[in-house]
Formats: sequence, C-alpha cells, structure tokens
Amino acid sequence: MGGLARRATVIKELKKEGKELLAVDAGNSLFKEKGSPSSAERKRARLLATTYRRIGYQAVNVGSNDLLAGIEFLKQLKEEVHLPLLSANLLDAKGGKPIFKTHMRIDLSGIRVGVVGLTSDVPHQEGVIPEGYFLSDPLTAANRMAAELVTDCDIIVALGNLGSFKEYTELVQKVEAIQFIFGSGGKGSYHHPIRSNSGSKATLFQTYAKGQYLGRIDLRVVKGDYDFVDLSRRSYLERTIKSVESQLESYRTGSGRAAPIPQDKRDEYIKRLEDFKKRSEEQLKRLEEESRTKSTFINTPIRLNDTIKEDPEIKEVIDRFKKGSLSS
Repeated sequence: MGGLARRATVIKELKKEGKELLAVDAGNSLFKEKGSPSSAERKRARLLATTYRRIGYQAVNVGSNDLLAGIEFLKQLKEEVHLPLLSANLLDAKGGKPIFKTHMRIDLSGIRVGVVGLTSDVPHQEGVIPEGYFLSDPLTAANRMAAELVTDCDIIVALGNLGSFKEYTELVQKVEAIQFIFGSGGKGSYHHPIRSNSGSKATLFQTYAKGQYLGRIDLRVVKGDYDFVDLSRRSYLERTIKSVESQLESYRTGSGRAAPIPQDKRDEYIKRLEDFKKRSEEQLKRLEEESRTKSTFINTPIRLNDTIKEDPEIKEVIDRFKKGSLSS
C-alpha cells in the first residue's frame, strides 16, 4: 500500500509548482481480483476511497472491478467517504437513469474542463450476479455527453474502463469533441499515447497496471485552440536523430559493426539512414514550429518506487487500517 502514500507525495509536490491540477482516476482501483470481494477486500476498498478523498481526487470513474461488491456498496462509499464517482453509461435497471454523476465541469485557471466516466460490459463472475443496473454503449454515451459539454467546456476528458484494445481504438477514432481519454483495463500494453488518425482529435493514454506509475500530463493551452500537439515526441525524435548520426558515422568510416560489411552495402545503408534522418529532422522542425503557436501537452509517467517518500498523513491512515482502526 506504499504506492498510495507515494502517490500522495507526488500530487502534493505537483500542487506546490503553482499550476492548476486535475487529479482523476480511470477506474478499476477498488478491487484487484475477480469474484465476490471478501470482507478484508471491502475494507481495503474503503481505505483506498478514504485516501483518494484526502489526496484530493476530483473524479473517479466506476470500473468493472469496482462493481464486484455491488451497486449498494459503491453508493455507501460515495455517501460515507464522499468519493467523486462518475459514470455516464452505468444506468439504473428500473428507470434507465444514471446511478452516479455522468460528468463534472471543473475550472482550471479559466479553462473549462468537462470530465466524463465510461465503462464497458461487465462480465458475470462466479458468485457475482450484477443486479440493479445495466451498461449502455460507452461510445454512444461518450458522444452524447460530449455534445452536451462542448457548448460550455473548452476541453473534454473521458475516463474509461474498457475491456479490450479494440474498444479503446474504436473510442479514440470515433469519439467527437473529446481531446483526452485516460483508460484503465483492457488487454495489451500501449503505454505511449495513441492519437486518432480520423477526424477525431482525441489522444488516448492507458494507465499502467497495479498502480506502479502515476501519469502526469502538462498542458499549455492557447485559448481557442484545442487540437493539442504532443511535445513528448520531441525527445523521441532527438534521440532518434542522435542514434542515426552514430550509425552513419560507423558506416561512413567502416568502423564498429560496419567493419565487415562490403562498401557497396554500406553505401546502401548510408542512403537509407540519411533519408530517415532527413524525415526525422523535418518532423522535429515541424513540431517546434507548431509548439510556438498551438496548444501542447507533454506526457510524463512517474514511477512510484522507493525513491519517493511516503506522505506521512496517508501513511498514518494506512497504518491505522492495518491495525484495524480506520475511520474516514
């Protein structure tokens, strides 16, 4: 549980930087194992909800695992701990109305941000029968909420807990008016941002498993321009160009690994590398030009390892929990 206390430390340090901060969770945090949660697992979920409130999370998406203890358990957490739960497509089975808030509007230094929660189908687990709710199509719900929020929000963020990479791909390609999607769950590893290649302007970020990292995304917003440029590519392109230059030096001098390669083959490799370097330099130049006039973001995952000190307040809450005396 040290990850919770380290997460609190990082968030407090970010707040000290003087920038407006939006702290959100994409869901699936309360329960890690499938099946009906034990009493100990439910207590742990209450601990996590309590620490999230103290850390200052502004929105927490309802994920599929979060539903394993049932709707009433989540409702209790919301009321007892004031956990800011969101879900735009988790609906009451009787009236078809949302069970939790579908969205939030948050003002960050004059930039109006809308946050939406989404969940995909919850599989029936042994011993757990979903009752009292159903899930509508997350893509339809996302576009419906975006259409409502776009009139009075500058940026729209979707928190998603979907079941597969295919679902996330469909969401990022077909969603309208949403700039950022933070996703938990789903099979496959795609820790680099995924940008839509369709008319959508969405960028997808997947959270790392088991809370090993805290995702940090820094925005520079040019009022009126919400088609963000990914400045994280700058360091990648710079590293690529440097690596290509090193390879070119080797092929041109016939040194290192290039020594046994015939001259005619080296000439071919040199031509290919020069072309690749030129394309990379053009991309870097274009990125630098865009960064001067357009809105930008930088994605920096923060590893929550032992080099980060545990926040004393949150550590105390965790210690009390371990001793069996947790209170919210």
